Amino acid sequence: MADPSLPYPHLGWNPAPGSVTEISALHTRLSASATSLGTAHRLIDRLLGESAYWQGEAADAFREAIDGDLPRYLKNAHRSVSKAAKQLRAWHEDLVSYQALARKYDAQAKEHQAAVATAESTHATARTDPDLAAPDASAAETAAGTLDAAAASVTKARAALESVRKLARELEETHRSEASRIAKALNEATDRLAPREPGLLSKATEWLDENLGDVLSAIAATAGLLALLATGPVSVPILLFVAAGASLGAFALHAQDPKIQESLSEAITDRKFDADFWDSTVTLASDLLGFVPGIAAVTHGARGATTAAQAASAIADTSVLGVARAGIHGFSSTSATVMREMKEVQNPLTEWALRSANPAARTAVDYGLPSAGVVTSLGDLTPLSNDEEYEATTTAVDGTRTAVDDLPNNAAKVVHAWTSLNP
Repeated sequence: MADPSLPYPHLGWNPAPGSVTEISALHTRLSASATSLGTAHRLIDRLLGESAYWQGEAADAFREAIDGDLPRYLKNAHRSVSKAAKQLRAWHEDLVSYQALARKYDAQAKEHQAAVATAESTHATARTDPDLAAPDASAAETAAGTLDAAAASVTKARAALESVRKLARELEETHRSEASRIAKALNEATDRLAPREPGLLSKATEWLDENLGDVLSAIAATAGLLALLATGPVSVPILLFVAAGASLGAFALHAQDPKIQESLSEAITDRKFDADFWDSTVTLASDLLGFVPGIAAVTHGARGATTAAQAASAIADTSVLGVARAGIHGFSSTSATVMREMKEVQNPLTEWALRSANPAARTAVDYGLPSAGVVTSLGDLTPLSNDEEYEATTTAVDGTRTAVDDLPNNAAKVVHAWTSLNP
């Protein structure tokens, strides 16, 4: 029997407890607090900056009062409360969907309970049919068949009800697991509230946020070198796709870097072609050239997917899933083939320059240039990147490598892909 006091009376328990209204209200309050903390942090920074023009004992006392740990505490508190608000918003969205699913299961349970009641009533009636003991064999056989059918209906109805309850128990477990994850995330966020120092994970996350573009550049350079060394039919395309994808991500992040944007803007408006400009130009050019072959492979893969899907759909009785699988296989096999083919294309500039050199020298150049890219990209992730002399040297090395290796090599690969390969 359904318990009307429960939110899901036909299931018999609540698989998705929680108040979406209260969670939404708490999220709103936390978001407002995060905004206020961020505003306060920016105001303190502005006051400290403007106080530089104020001299004297009063100015010193003012700066001493608001300088020191306060800006850091405000910044940490803003970050922590913002993270907590984000987690609450995610939990609110999850809980809304969980409770909607619970209502659906409860409605289905109501239908199945009614079906069980009807089937059990029919079965009880069939069991009392006097024809079951009738001397007429035909009438007895008919009554027995009716009883068997009624029993089967009871079994089927009960199985359907149990199936819905099983889904509800799975939903309850999902709800419990996600609630535990959110609670842990909230604890981690509040553990970093001011005046506590950010933890190791927080510091690592902050460093990654600031250096993600350089990290992706290093991944792209390393994957490209490993692809050059690899020989496997599967590993080579995977490594090359990793290199192309990481280069695309690095280009997107570096293009949005305010320092890079400022250096390029000053070159256009003030004709300021300083070290920062050349470093920014080489960085963006290297990232751009790194993902261009990937675009060629993906484009060919899309054509291969279309061809394979059309061929599959032309076959009678091919399901939609079968057509989709054919398209996916066509994309993966074609793009992988293109990547393998492009790997074998040689750099026309170094081939010409080393046409009379011995094989050892040619091998040293073929592997030395990509290795230099790995070394400089990894060096950008170390404190050495703050040294002006080191930066000038790596910019020169990367600029030379980009002009001598990346540009002609990738251009030759793309030309080969467009003119010689067909899906």
